[in-house]
Amino acid sequence: MSLFGNRLKYVNARVWDTTQPDFQFPELEKTEVAQRPNLGLAFSGGSTRSAAATLGQFRALQKLGILGQARYLSCVSGSSFPAAAYTYLPTDRDEATFLGTIVEPADLSPRRLAEIDARSFNQAVACTHLGLDYFLNVLRLAGDETYARVIGDNFLLPFGLDSSKRFFSYDQKTVQSILKYNPAMTAEDFYLVRPDMPFLIVSAIVLRPDNEPPQPKKIPLEITPLYTGVRPLFQGAGSWGRSIGGGYIEPFGFDGDAPEEDQLKSSRAWVRLGASRHRFTLADAIGTSGAAPAESLVESGWTFIGFPEFKYWSPTNTGEGAIEYEFGDGGNLENLSIMPLLARWVERIIVFVNTRHPLSGAKPGQINSAIPPVFGLDDEYPNNAVFPAEQYEPLVEGLLAAKRAGNAVIYKDRYPVLENPFFGIPGGWEVEVLWVYSERVPAFERELPLETGRLIGQDLFKNFPHFKTYGENPPAIIGLEPEQVNMLAHLSSWNILNNAELFLSMLA
Repeated sequence: MSLFGNRLKYVNARVWDTTQPDFQFPELEKTEVAQRPNLGLAFSGGSTRSAAATLGQFRALQKLGILGQARYLSCVSGSSFPAAAYTYLPTDRDEATFLGTIVEPADLSPRRLAEIDARSFNQAVACTHLGLDYFLNVLRLAGDETYARVIGDNFLLPFGLDSSKRFFSYDQKTVQSILKYNPAMTAEDFYLVRPDMPFLIVSAIVLRPDNEPPQPKKIPLEITPLYTGVRPLFQGAGSWGRSIGGGYIEPFGFDGDAPEEDQLKSSRAWVRLGASRHRFTLADAIGTSGAAPAESLVESGWTFIGFPEFKYWSPTNTGEGAIEYEFGDGGNLENLSIMPLLARWVERIIVFVNTRHPLSGAKPGQINSAIPPVFGLDDEYPNNAVFPAEQYEPLVEGLLAAKRAGNAVIYKDRYPVLENPFFGIPGGWEVEVLWVYSERVPAFERELPLETGRLIGQDLFKNFPHFKTYGENPPAIIGLEPEQVNMLAHLSSWNILNNAELFLSMLA
């Protein structure tokens, strides 16, 4: 092959028209997914703070067997970093080492807090060098892949997952089907999901800052091992009145040119990809989901400094062609990761709110800002209402009661689901939600060694567990110190294990 050759110039990818009344989510065609308990695990965003908390939560959920039985793992922004790395962790890597060890609070001495296994995901969180890596990728001429490559270098490369030339898929059977239609591909072109993992959903957004009402400025995008795309159809929401949404395409075909109308047959499409170094990769998935600054930069016209841009075309209107749009952090639209689960009729959801906001009340600034919108109580997010407004106050009171009691801040309730066309959520049914709110827990702190307990509220732990999303440890942009990562992960794990019966009841 010549220096500028590209054996994958054209690929044949499966396409789904999600506007059809008989549409079924592709993962439910997989017996191992459909037969799992109808439980979804939702992890909020929050950069490395959420990444550290999510890792601790994975640790405890795995010990209880919940992670191995849940049907879905929904994540956004910072929680997507450990979620993608763990979902695709190569089978020759030790799972327990990646997650880290469960340690009783009484054994968390200051020295032990400072220790991190270089092979664990804790190490990736504690050794994040966003600024330096960004500069190095600029020198590599990574273009609009710059930010994604930075995120991949930090959170995927340590685990052998950051190849810019490898796609990602679900399992060997799925890849064999892909190879049937793509003889130029090989099995080695794909990362595969490790066995016994929930089905991964990563949330991001398509940015349309110039849209005027009623067209949305932020449109929800889903990235999964089987498909990527915008499920609801937003007619006229794209450039020059084109459509956005209405379908999915297999991830290896995303960011390609639209097929000619005669090339879209029997739910498959011939798609022309770009250069071999521009593949839609795992780094693109989590880099897009975690590209929080992209929205404000795009609004300011700074569309040339390396944040995600992908070619997009609507599967329901292929004749319109592909247009390159800017993409960004899904948490800037919905930061709880629950919308994809409700769209899939998930009957039980555990929501981990790994928040920057201490809980003190129901008013803005007193609670995580992503919670009021899902009850229709935030005019800035008019499309996020999925639960009745009258059930917001009982949630707040339930969480506050748990906080006053000095225990893990957890509350469970049932909610009627309201129809939400914007996120494609059907109404008229009920969901059980277990809310887990990141807070200081006196019961946990009392079990710490005296010298460790005295650190809480001081120096490295002055903001614990609500570390800043950016700039907690200047000049680092999103980096946390080993002690901060460990303490937050251990607290998050302890909250679950100390309430094991309650969490296990969600599998029923």
